[in-house]
Amino acid sequence: MEDFEKKQMMKDVGARVYDLRTAAHMSREALAEQLNITPQYVSEIEQGKKCMSMSIFAELGRVFHRGLDELAWGKTPADPGLDRLVRHLRELSPVDRDMAIHILRLTFRSIQELGPEQ
Repeated sequence: MEDFEKKQMMKDVGARVYDLRTAAHMSREALAEQLNITPQYVSEIEQGKKCMSMSIFAELGRVFHRGLDELAWGKTPADPGLDRLVRHLRELSPVDRDMAIHILRLTFRSIQELGPEQ
């Protein structure tokens, strides 16, 4: 990878980290605490000035419930209904989220058993 391409990728990833953090209404300090790094380091990542380690990158995926490919290359095409569902699930407590996911799985299974739409 050329130096220019690496710098551009760092800027793109940093912009995605910033967008995810602000969409989650999370401060740099709060994200830094979850990643066990300094707020200054978060700022430098967001500005595309620092290339983070793979362990921090993976932890970002966990914090924001995103795949690493999405963090690296960008979001898949928007699906407002799916985005809304995910947002609602994230707002639930862990126990309620697990219950909602269980209910959704049962619903999906029932839909599949009914067969294709007529």
